[in-house]
Amino acid sequence: MDKFVICDGKEIADIVIEDSAFEGVKEIGKTVAEDISLVTGQNPRLVNKCADVSSSTVIFCATIGKSNYLRALELTGIINLSPIKNKREVFLMASLDEDALREAGVDKVNDKVKRAIVIAGSDKRGTIYGMFHLSELCGVSPLVYFGDAIPEKKDVLQIDICEEDNSVLNGISTRAYVSKEPSVYYRGFFINDEWPAFGNWATEKFGGVNAKCYRKIFELLLRMKGNYMWPAMWNSNFSEEGPGIENARLADELGVIMGTSHHEPLFRAGNEWQQQYKNYGEDNSWSFLSNEKAITKFWEDGVKRNKEFESVVTIGMRGEADSKLLPEDATMKDNIEVVKKAIIAQDKILKDQYKEDYDNLPRMLAIYKEVEDYYYGDETCQGLKDWDELENAIFLLSDDNHGNLRNLPTEAEREHAGGYGMYYHFDYHGAPISYEWTNCNRLTKTWEQMTTAYEAGVRKMWIVNVGDLKEMEYPLSFFMDLAYDYEAYGLNGLNKTTSYVYSWIDKQFGGRLSDSQKKDMYRVLEGYTRFNALRTPETMNELIYHPVHFRESERILSEVRDILDTADRLKAELNGEAFLIYESMVYYAAAASLNLIIAWILTGFNHELAKRGAVYANSFIPEIEERIALDKKLVKEFHEIIDGKWNHCLSSAHTGFRTWDDREWFYPSPVKVSPITGAKAIVSFRGYDRYHLGAHWQDMASIVSDDFVRTDAKEILLDIDSKGEVAFNYGITLEGDVLCCNNNRGRVSIENFGRSTVSIIPNLKLNNTGSKEVKGRVDISFDNGQKTFVDLLFIVGEASDDTNCERNIKSGRYISDNVPYVCIETANFVENKHVDEDGFEIVEHLGREKSAIKAFPPMKNYEMPEDNDMAHIPYVSYNINVKEAGEYDIIFYLMTRNPSYKGGRMKFYVAANEDKPKTLYSVSDHYYTEWQDEDWAQGVLRGGRCIETPLQLEKGTNELRIYAGDPGVILEKFVIKRKDFKLPDSYLGPVSNY
Repeated sequence: MDKFVICDGKEIADIVIEDSAFEGVKEIGKTVAEDISLVTGQNPRLVNKCADVSSSTVIFCATIGKSNYLRALELTGIINLSPIKNKREVFLMASLDEDALREAGVDKVNDKVKRAIVIAGSDKRGTIYGMFHLSELCGVSPLVYFGDAIPEKKDVLQIDICEEDNSVLNGISTRAYVSKEPSVYYRGFFINDEWPAFGNWATEKFGGVNAKCYRKIFELLLRMKGNYMWPAMWNSNFSEEGPGIENARLADELGVIMGTSHHEPLFRAGNEWQQQYKNYGEDNSWSFLSNEKAITKFWEDGVKRNKEFESVVTIGMRGEADSKLLPEDATMKDNIEVVKKAIIAQDKILKDQYKEDYDNLPRMLAIYKEVEDYYYGDETCQGLKDWDELENAIFLLSDDNHGNLRNLPTEAEREHAGGYGMYYHFDYHGAPISYEWTNCNRLTKTWEQMTTAYEAGVRKMWIVNVGDLKEMEYPLSFFMDLAYDYEAYGLNGLNKTTSYVYSWIDKQFGGRLSDSQKKDMYRVLEGYTRFNALRTPETMNELIYHPVHFRESERILSEVRDILDTADRLKAELNGEAFLIYESMVYYAAAASLNLIIAWILTGFNHELAKRGAVYANSFIPEIEERIALDKKLVKEFHEIIDGKWNHCLSSAHTGFRTWDDREWFYPSPVKVSPITGAKAIVSFRGYDRYHLGAHWQDMASIVSDDFVRTDAKEILLDIDSKGEVAFNYGITLEGDVLCCNNNRGRVSIENFGRSTVSIIPNLKLNNTGSKEVKGRVDISFDNGQKTFVDLLFIVGEASDDTNCERNIKSGRYISDNVPYVCIETANFVENKHVDEDGFEIVEHLGREKSAIKAFPPMKNYEMPEDNDMAHIPYVSYNINVKEAGEYDIIFYLMTRNPSYKGGRMKFYVAANEDKPKTLYSVSDHYYTEWQDEDWAQGVLRGGRCIETPLQLEKGTNELRIYAGDPGVILEKFVIKRKDFKLPDSYLGPVSNY
């Protein structure tokens, strides 16, 4: 019996849940019945005893200690429950045949029953997880509601339990599966920054952020095998608006452990104090110094209201609206003392209310923003982390609000009895600039940061801020899977995020996509999240990607257009439910984001050319205006899909932020160029700042391109623009036979926006005997009889071909008179030296553009020995060739990360040849993860940072070694340049030419 038939096309299984079962199990039973109905079109009956079963097939759901049937199956030896007993949130699933049922005596109760699936939970959540596991086996995604992932229809529904576990069986059952204990104890998400999107959606669909709304949200959490959440709190009172206590009661019934956010102690929502302070006095100040008695009573009433429900109690105290508690001039000791005073009062309330249950009550202190300073203390006073009162409290650490961890527990601190948690962000409303509109999170970054947290001992609690929730289905799926099964997705998941994405696609779309469509879907998901992580929609403007240097904007524009074309093609190809799923979870998040990137890049081109006076600047205006109109159209369309199911969910302001919030946001604003009345041409090489207006006694110098000294250069583009109304003809001559152009004659007039672009390519195989100069000239004849010319100079060298990259990696990249720098991806090393299997690994898709390298295990620290013997430190090496010995500059491009310990600087080491290694620091000695620190602020906006140091190189081939140092250092590429050469400004830096 390989598969269990739930529906044979005629008869469908009944679901048995006894009267003695948890009410939440009964409630989820209704949901699972709906799931099966979605697949089969038939409605399973829910009954509470076997005698009432009318089908030959039964799905039996029960919890240890809450089921007589389950006890009978154990006593008769049919099922061994010991593998799940005394375990947390674990279930077993076993299929029983007719012989097993007869042995259990079921035939004496109901002889119709011939086969059964038993789902047995170690506790309430274990049973519910098992029931939703059944739904997934039936083809129902956890995102069936929030992602509109409607399952494929099947007349015959049969499932494979998948694994045989002989510890459960007694020779009668044929299949059994035992789940694992979750890796992280508390796992969940936080709905936040929820207006105008989520709040208006919930109000329109459910009448408010009430129990009807939370029923769907709790279901999502449980389907994802989560158990913990913080409720929406911007303008919502979770325990008051269910109506009344209904939200909290429902959460407890379903097995959802509720908490409150970092500044909402003792079950009290952020809004409640100002709404209710008059019940406690006339003073509305949130001050534990001046208003201690009223606030204490306020907290006490919160505990009385919620104490019957399973919860994690948030303790501590912060200022209102996520602010500091005391004025700026308060000392560290002042702040710590008032927080301690508040916690002592809170603990007294908890002890009085919970009495003997207090010792088992989970308490959580969020080490967030300024509380981190109080956690550590300073030379004047002890920090909260060493205070005995908090010995058993969970210390909830935090990222920097932008997905970068900060200050992880040291090896000694990991012994803290209460354990550690992590508050992570997929969304943030705050400095330096908010990001709240849509998904800007790459799975690789989440993987890299959260595996680091887990390896640092952060295993008690993971909670992620998902903002409005909708549009976060994709990264949230990964976060929750990682938290539940770290063993599968953690360090063992290195470079497996690609396979995870494909499995996620399969789970949502089933068999509705062809292999090529799956590849396209992956490309859209990976592509739009990469560009949104590279620069969030809110922080985009026309100055981000450079319109000239390294042809950066062109490269980005080409990639973005290609991904958007793929997204649009998929939209045209898909239909029915596949189309609906795609629209709900992928298309609009991708298309709306990518569309704005295109609009801003085109605006950058427009502004740059307008500064030159080029009429061609006007050519971009129509598309920019179309893109702005499309932005509004995409938002409107998304709000209308599925009869307006997700109305309001993309309504946040979302681009061109001038301040940290949306007060002064704006759309791209192109400028129009009016041509001058005279005859004037503009000649320039694409990718260069300098342009020429024609021969003049003040400027007879050639314009120069050295692109052909790079191994990756395939062509040079020469732009011939008009600045005036007078049209002109041009002719191009090139010296010798080394280069040729695609159109050496042409005409330019403002009727075609006044531009002609000439492509210049090598006509001969360029050799490696060194670089040389090729001269050229553009002759221009205006229609009014005027003439002018522009001299061209090309510096050419070794040609690029398929073999050069590998050869140059081994023999060394070359810097000479005409090759001022080399840019090298760190993944292109000559040697990767591990020590005891530890060392650098290439992490695919982690870099801002491509891959990056990081030392593993993630929390291992390497100190340079006093004798400088680096034999026991892992390294990667590269070969560099230079024409002349001397001092050069090396610029490292690192991913934005924060030190893993307070005051850390994320050091690593670099050495050339046999020189003593230099210690380099990723951040300054005054680095601080708040908006006041420009290094941090720019780092989180850009997703990367650069550090530069001089390096002495010898003539000829040099070996460059990069050694591992502190945790958190992630290197994407580096540039070595001559000291006299200034690297042009850009967002991403040079493209690797090797």
